[in-house]
Amino acid sequence: MIHAFLQGLGTLGSPMVMLALALGSVIGVIIGIIPVIGPLITIAILLPFVNGMSPETGLSLLIGIYAASMAGGSMTSILLNIPGDVTNAATVIDGYPLAQKGQAGRAMGAAILSSAMGGILGVFLAMGMIPLALVLVLAFRAPEMFFLVLLGISVIATIGKDSLVKSLISGFLGIILSFVGFHAITGASRFTFETTFLYDGLNLIPFILGIFALPELIEVAVKGTTISQAPVVANLTQDIMEGFKDVFRHFWLFLRSSLIGYILGVIPGIGTQVAIFVAYGQAKQFSRNPEKFGTGCIEGVIAPESANNASQGGHMLPTLAFGIPAGAIMAVLLGAFLMVGITPGPAMLKDHLDLSFLLLIGLAVGNILSLALCFLLARWTTKIANVHADFLLPIIVAITFIGTYVAREELLDLIVLLLATVLGSAMLKFNYSRPALILGFILGKLAEKYFFLSLSAFGPLFFLSPLCLVLIVLTVILLFSRQLGRVFQRFPRGGPSGHEA
Repeated sequence: MIHAFLQGLGTLGSPMVMLALALGSVIGVIIGIIPVIGPLITIAILLPFVNGMSPETGLSLLIGIYAASMAGGSMTSILLNIPGDVTNAATVIDGYPLAQKGQAGRAMGAAILSSAMGGILGVFLAMGMIPLALVLVLAFRAPEMFFLVLLGISVIATIGKDSLVKSLISGFLGIILSFVGFHAITGASRFTFETTFLYDGLNLIPFILGIFALPELIEVAVKGTTISQAPVVANLTQDIMEGFKDVFRHFWLFLRSSLIGYILGVIPGIGTQVAIFVAYGQAKQFSRNPEKFGTGCIEGVIAPESANNASQGGHMLPTLAFGIPAGAIMAVLLGAFLMVGITPGPAMLKDHLDLSFLLLIGLAVGNILSLALCFLLARWTTKIANVHADFLLPIIVAITFIGTYVAREELLDLIVLLLATVLGSAMLKFNYSRPALILGFILGKLAEKYFFLSLSAFGPLFFLSPLCLVLIVLTVILLFSRQLGRVFQRFPRGGPSGHEA
């Protein structure tokens, strides 16, 4: 393994491989900043170009895109309240309010550093866990997957910044909307109104853009102001460095969130979407000031950004070791492996261990390059928050509509975008939790699928496995951690007698 590691490191030092990785990182940051496009579409478009390259060069190009895209996506999440990708959906909750307070530089500093550090930590964990990965992957059957998704859904109870009831209503509405289309097990159609467009359910891209992006911009345009409601910060570099310091001030939060992202990233079928919201939920639950979340709390930026990049290493592990893609992007990368003549799986770790280490090291280097690129671009991108809405709104609306159409070339997606904008504007006006709605929408269909699979395969007592019980306990702790903390605080430190030990 040491020899293969050094061989992979040496290959990374070759000019063509390093150039491909750097080019991929630049592309990744750019497509991350541009809303809607995302790494999945970009990697799919570039597959034909990889076909003629060597495995080391072609795969390094795609890994660079994958590594850098999430950091780029955090910038639009913070500045425009538009998730650059679904994996940045939780960053908008506190990132955008920080930009409104004139602290865009601080939020971006915290986001890009926690992203890079999380990605690097995920790579080291992936390298260390190669022998244990098979046991972890095979331990999660349908019942365990159901309770893992349920753990993610439980975050709905904590994700709203005000009313618990409104958060639960929002999450429940998201779950109902996720049921549009054919049932995953029975094939029965629901809420389709006999329209073939709705057979596959509502498309996530126009739904998220309508809920988050346009309502905020419309409100800013109506007010006739800029996104930032505070004066322009004179020393942006100092502001970004303050964000870097925030990551180290909340180092244990960064570490917890990265571990959550990595572990959930290893498990196929769960994805980064679950990890970012679970990380955000635990950050709020264990914070000393949970009431600040949703109003511009730096911890609410660090937690999801640490988790999303740490999940990259987790996604790579089952893809390389077992040929099991842990998400949509990994499925496309799996196709790229086959195109260059490499078959991922147990044999790969035996015959191409040096290439496996090359890609993992490349993932870490890609995160470092994305940190440097985002830092250099921050001086210009943060100025977006100070552009008047009269100039900003037409550009963003045009990009949103074009991106929505290009994603699937389906005109009816534009209708979904408009209807979601109406819903998002109403939720913003009446203070309902839009992140809870998105979380319910993303996880509702997954929960239903794994519930029916568990019921049909294991019967009504499917929850009795040890791992299921552990996940149930973790869900209860996440839901009631603050209440449990208050109960324990009532007991004297020295025991029942009340005396110090």
